[in-house]
Order: sequence, then C-alpha cells, then structure tokens
Amino acid sequence: MSKISKPMKSAQDLIEHMKSKGITFNIVSPENAVRYMEDNNNYFRVASYRKNYNKQLDSNQKPVDKYINLDFGYLQDLAIIDMELRYTFIQLTLDVEHFAKMDLLKAIENHNEDGYQIVSDFLNSLSHNRREHIESELRQNQSSNYTKDIYNKYSSDFPVWVFLELLPFGAILDFYHFCSKRYQSKQMNNRFYIMLRCKNVRNACAHNDCFINDLHKNTAAYPAKYTVNKELSKIQSLSRDSRMNRMGNERIQELIYVLYIHNDIVTSKGVHNKAAQKLHAFKERMMKHTEYYNSNQLITANFDFLKLVIDSWFSIG
Repeated sequence: MSKISKPMKSAQDLIEHMKSKGITFNIVSPENAVRYMEDNNNYFRVASYRKNYNKQLDSNQKPVDKYINLDFGYLQDLAIIDMELRYTFIQLTLDVEHFAKMDLLKAIENHNEDGYQIVSDFLNSLSHNRREHIESELRQNQSSNYTKDIYNKYSSDFPVWVFLELLPFGAILDFYHFCSKRYQSKQMNNRFYIMLRCKNVRNACAHNDCFINDLHKNTAAYPAKYTVNKELSKIQSLSRDSRMNRMGNERIQELIYVLYIHNDIVTSKGVHNKAAQKLHAFKERMMKHTEYYNSNQLITANFDFLKLVIDSWFSIG
C-alpha cells in the first residue's frame, strides 16, 4: 500500500487548519463554512484562491505560513466569481468556434474552391500522425447519437461544410491555419493564433478549471499579440503600465484574447449583444463585494481591468 503523506481531513478539521494559517471567519461563520465545503465546493478549490494573498513576515522579513487580511468569505466570493466567469466565457468561446466555421466557409466560397478537394488537400498536407489523429476524431462521430447519421452518409467523401461540423475545435483550427496559408491571409493567420488561446479557455471552462486563483503578473509565456495590445491601447483610461502588468498574467491574457476575437470574428449583432449582456452580468457579480478587496491591490487591479475592457468593448445600449 502506498504511503499517504496528507490524509483526508473533514471539513471541520480544515476549518481549524485554515484558522492556523491566519484565515478568519468574520463574514462566513465556521459552521456555515463547513456546510459550504460539504455541500457546495471543496477545500482544495476554495483554498486555492489564497495564492492571491500575501503572507505575514517574521522579524527577518521572511514569509511565515499565515496570511494577511484573508477571510474565508473572500475565498468563497472568489470561487463564486470564478464559477460565473466559466459559465460566461464558455458561451463566448462557443460563439467563436461557430463563427470561425462561418469565416472559413466564406473564405472558401470567395476563392471558388471545390468543397471536396479542399478537404482532401488539407488531409494530405498533414503529417502522418496528425492525419491519423484527426481521422480517429472523425470516426468517433460514429458512436454519437447527434452526428452518426451525417458521418455515415458522407464518410467516404466529406464536403467541407460537413467536415467542419464533425471536427473538434482543435482540428478546425488546424484547417483554419491551412486556409490562412493557402489564401495568404494575414487576417486569418492572426485570428488563428488568437483562437489557439481561445481554445485553451474553452477547454478550461469545460473542465471546470479555476481561472482567478493566480492573478500575479509575469506568468504569461509570451507577450500579448500586437493586434490585441493595439486595441487595448485605444482605451483612454487604461495606462500602459496597467495594460502590461495585467496582460503579463497568462490567464487574464487569454480571457482578453477571447473578448478580442469575439469582437473581431462574430458577425451577428444579436450574438454580440447576447454576449455583452452575459459579460455585464458577470461584471456586476465580480464587482459586487469590492469592499472585500480594498487592501488587496492584486485582485482589485485585475477586476478593474476586466471591468474596463468589458465596458469598452461590449457596451450595452
């Protein structure tokens, strides 16, 4: 039997553990916190948001394992905001996926393509392993109640309009990149790289991953793309330093990419307006308890940044 280094603790034990770390229970009582962790959320997820808080320092200015000004109510609020963020951004990424297909079909039509030949050309352009992987993904449609009929009807020779309906988002992006090079389109090429990051957000939302449990800067693997930074720079009340700091966080950067590409590729006013309504509802929930974070510049700066971008890019009325 393998050794268990951290045995499972009860919710009550975890409350005492949090108290020992300096976490207070002024907003949510210990009893209600126990019920919350038993019925609504688990400790591992709720406690992950403490990463946004600083620890106390000892006499030698070294961190000790106690947090500064951290109440359980703040952690619970952040967990709820994160849930609302996932519910909101999963819809936006689904919009982007749909309109990426629309953009592809429009480009293919504009170039008078044979709807069958382009599928063949795309598959032939792939490496052996990538082609096998995509064909395996296509075959999975055989076992789906939603797509098996259309797959079986066209499996011997897919037209592009069927092909796109059967592909997962990752393979659609492969095809989008292929077309961007085929048509030598800088716009499509730029959209492709931004949608790659949009796919990350879509997958994280679908897997119920946490987003705002690490808002620290300098976590992004790459600087923000020029086109996105250019649009952000048009927001007059957003300083360059603030933009650079916020976009230096990997997760915030990817959320902004979703907002950017949604604005760029979604051609339906109705879909855009629906997204705007969802984003403003999320924004209102995000800012509901701003007083909780008055002493936490990291959280307030990121929330203010998201609010500003939503207000600027997705205005209502």
